[in-house]
Amino acid sequence: MKKNLLFLMADQFAYDALGYITPGIRTPCLNQLAKESIRFTNCYTNAPLCMPARASLATGLYPGELGIDDNFCAGLTPESKTWMQKIRDTGYETSLFGKAHLHKFASDLRDMEWQTKGYGYDIVDELPGPRTYGIKKSSYYDYLKEKGLLECYCRDMEKRYEKGHVYDCSPTPLEVTDYADVYIADRAVEYLEQVSKESPWFFTVGFGGPHDPWDTPKEYADLYRNMTPPAPLKAPYSLNPNRPKGVYDEILNGKYDPGLTEDLRNMTEQDIIGLRRSYYGHVTLIDGQIRRIIGCLEKRGLLENTVIVFTADHGEQNGDYGLLFKQTFLETSVRIPLMISIPSQKGQSIHTPVELMDLGATLCDLLGISQETGHSSSLLPLMSGTGNAKKHVISQLFGETMLLEDSFKAVFNQAEEIYLLFDLNKDPKEQFNLAGTREAAKIEKKLRCSYDEWKWEK
Repeated sequence: MKKNLLFLMADQFAYDALGYITPGIRTPCLNQLAKESIRFTNCYTNAPLCMPARASLATGLYPGELGIDDNFCAGLTPESKTWMQKIRDTGYETSLFGKAHLHKFASDLRDMEWQTKGYGYDIVDELPGPRTYGIKKSSYYDYLKEKGLLECYCRDMEKRYEKGHVYDCSPTPLEVTDYADVYIADRAVEYLEQVSKESPWFFTVGFGGPHDPWDTPKEYADLYRNMTPPAPLKAPYSLNPNRPKGVYDEILNGKYDPGLTEDLRNMTEQDIIGLRRSYYGHVTLIDGQIRRIIGCLEKRGLLENTVIVFTADHGEQNGDYGLLFKQTFLETSVRIPLMISIPSQKGQSIHTPVELMDLGATLCDLLGISQETGHSSSLLPLMSGTGNAKKHVISQLFGETMLLEDSFKAVFNQAEEIYLLFDLNKDPKEQFNLAGTREAAKIEKKLRCSYDEWKWEK
């Protein structure tokens, strides 16, 4: 019988927000899944922002090729070719519950259901994200409204995004049972309780968390009230202050988003501790929902024939480098978890850098489906020890490009100048920016050649 596929995707889940990586974070289900999985410890998103990352994953094309460089553009067109279509067209029942974000949100997401179905999903129950649950209509919007919770939820969201309140870490006014990620898990379990045992299926569950705001239900936030989180990473020190500049500098100096910059400057050590405790609580909540979903598979006898994938669209800086959210090419923004659990295969760690988009070709390969979508490369050869890594890993956003080759990470600004450069072997926490230094001249020349070669190849 063909293998089933359960694809679990979280939003803004940092690569190190797992208990087996960062002691003190409670993720028992994901820890166990990791033991049983092939873990790619150096997986990089193709864009550290929601829609560009997800569109790149779906198509195997880079954000620059797609013309999707932020969350405000139209997104994928109805004519887009995806690997999900390939799976559907070979006889799988395909379904999506939760966040997809492959195109711009409509005022009612159900008005765009036909387009999401066109990307390869037979069944669609799409939700937006935490900032817009109370603004964009969906089944969850209706749920809150019917229970008389919509107005208080919207008031709470408005307060959290007022100036100076961005790192408000007070608990949500909702009960745990009404929280969005629990609602998504409820719908997922309902589906899996009746899904066919005879016909293969591909089921995507898109959690909206642990994306900001830091509004974790009290009982989960309280799990960490006495925890001292890891100290935030310091902002990189530029060894050449006259190096070229880019979007990262604009975020710091207020040109990119003046309001955000002011919030960042006012952020205190206690603010960072508070938001990290809340973030970890949200991570634990999601871990519990994944346990429910996997438990349903086990109860129905489906686990032994199901491939399970867990990943994220991008990370969260949580105060690292003096920043919040994502949108940079620094590690806690651009690096993500990726684990693939395959029935009857033992767990292992693979440290070779890979791209999020490689999942498309990998999953088709696992299911025995031929697919040639964009630049996505199957990871099965790496998993079997017979393949080679891509020469370089690429991520793009706001007209900038990150290129990772060997241990060196370079970020090219919109003028195609290297303005951030790190040696991750010697400096894994990215504390020293080598861009523009005499000592780095040779490596910059080499990386520029690789960048030109990559542009030519694509």
